Amino acid sequence: MDMNRFEEDLPEQELNEMLESWKSPPAPARLRAALFPDSSVPWWRRFWQFSFRVPLPVACLLALLIVASAWRPARVVIQTQRVEVPVVKVETVTVYRDRVVRVPQQMAGWNQSELQPVTELRPRIIRRQNAEN
Repeated sequence: MDMNRFEEDLPEQELNEMLESWKSPPAPARLRAALFPDSSVPWWRRFWQFSFRVPLPVACLLALLIVASAWRPARVVIQTQRVEVPVVKVETVTVYRDRVVRVPQQMAGWNQSELQPVTELRPRIIRRQNAEN
């Protein structure tokens, strides 16, 4: 074919004939293997060999998010439990060496069950020790 002929306007019918007669070169083996994978490879092996490209800024952002989610303060969990403790009743008696404390006659025969609460409370404020209030 003459190169000058391509520079001229070819009729459409001749272009169609040339297109039908043109044969493309074969695809490289690597490209063919990528587009049409071998079906004899088990699915689990294909799963572990799967990969895809991620832009660097997106990969950095994902790495920062993973680190930030893993690095958080520990939670403090407060639990309350009811614990029964045996109560030991302790009575204390105060003994003074230098004086004798006497219980008034009126209270000598009383016990705790006979004591009654006060019906009316009248507090008295003492501002000074010897002042009349």
